[in-house]
Amino acid sequence: MKNIIKLFAQAWYLPVLLLLALTSCDKMNDIQQEFAGREERSYLGKVDSIEYYPGFGRAKLTWYVSADPKVERTIIYWNMRQDSVVKEFVRNTSGIQKDSITLDDLPEGSTLFEFRNVNSRGESSLYSSATVTVWGLEFGDGLRARRVQAFDLDYEQSIYNLMLSPSSAGDSVLFSEIVYTNDLGVEKTVEIKPEINEVALNNFSAGNEFRFRTVFFLPEGIDTVYNGFQVYRAATAVSERGTKISLQGKSGSKYFDNYGTLLYEWNTAGDLITYDADTNGELTQTESYPAIAPRSTYRDFFFYDDNKFIGVLTNNRVTMQQLEDGALSVVGAATFGSGFSHIQYLPTRGFFFSRSAAGALNTWIARNDATWGTPNGASVGTGYNAYGEIMLYNHEAILAVDQNGYLWNIPISVSGVPGFKSRIGRGWDRFEKIVSVGTTLYGMESNGDFYVFNDFNTTETFWIVD
Repeated sequence: MKNIIKLFAQAWYLPVLLLLALTSCDKMNDIQQEFAGREERSYLGKVDSIEYYPGFGRAKLTWYVSADPKVERTIIYWNMRQDSVVKEFVRNTSGIQKDSITLDDLPEGSTLFEFRNVNSRGESSLYSSATVTVWGLEFGDGLRARRVQAFDLDYEQSIYNLMLSPSSAGDSVLFSEIVYTNDLGVEKTVEIKPEINEVALNNFSAGNEFRFRTVFFLPEGIDTVYNGFQVYRAATAVSERGTKISLQGKSGSKYFDNYGTLLYEWNTAGDLITYDADTNGELTQTESYPAIAPRSTYRDFFFYDDNKFIGVLTNNRVTMQQLEDGALSVVGAATFGSGFSHIQYLPTRGFFFSRSAAGALNTWIARNDATWGTPNGASVGTGYNAYGEIMLYNHEAILAVDQNGYLWNIPISVSGVPGFKSRIGRGWDRFEKIVSVGTTLYGMESNGDFYVFNDFNTTETFWIVD
């Protein structure tokens, strides 16, 4: 029975398989007949070895055309083939030949270009492609541009002295450019070579402005590249003598602040007196600690941090004292340093400066437990003997008055490194002492009269106080 069923199934499959085979043969014959009348398609030789050279808003493209004599022109597409240009090909050799084109008005960044050779008979090559980079302002802003590091306005001579950051060969700086309109109404353009770091703008008055940028030439490009202009404005000259306040100062007293909240006076009797400043800059006495730091014991005395003071003893050793319940108590060892014979100390957050008679400026990292941090006693400047009065303004800049009465601003970093100095005022030798409480500046004349500058700043104003 099983054999009969198997023979029946085989008998049924054979006609079906034969029918399918005949159908397949018919379809194959149809396909062969369809393509039998067509010629085999041939392509022109395609573009090869594409290279590019970036420019500012443009690019130079080069490529090679094969020895195919039927190539007549190359079409270059970009922007999803919405933009194109046709480059006629003039053959002057029987072998492969180099061709090129420079395309302008291209968008900054990376763009895909596709190349196709064609001729007048409608023949074409396969596509070749390359991604091309084009430079622009954004690229220029990312290069290592020179910076204006220091500004010095010579008010009397109408000269603006500038110092630029140095340039190295690897920066590819061609020159830097300054554009300004001088006091005669003439626009001036100054080109500064990479090896020049100082430049003077003549006939340049207070409040004038200039534009500055750096121009580059990168070896792999075809154009100069420049960053965007930066605009700088010189400080505006203001004649202001300050507002006289009621406090009468003393020539022998030392004045210093408490991180912008209080003004301290340490007088010749060794008294420590505190003053509060109101919104108008008036100073009102709030506390007095008689003979708390006698001059016979201390050569210098100043607020440091967290209600702690540092005293320089007459034997040039240093001590840290804490003010509690109207009395000083020693912090840590009785003294924690020696040899402090400097002529002045300028405290700020976490460290203090010392100034020597020879003009050296050093930093000292004193912890709140009367121990030293590292590095300690680091030299951070010289030439500070050129100044008479010197002080810290709002713990962010050194203000110094030179022998001609000019006020100089020297910003300091959080680690105590002074920056480049800028002249910001004239006539400041009128004051015997200068002190700040926060951003409010006080000047004391030799007769003890205090004048307040409530709107003082170190960048926007050239202060004429004589």
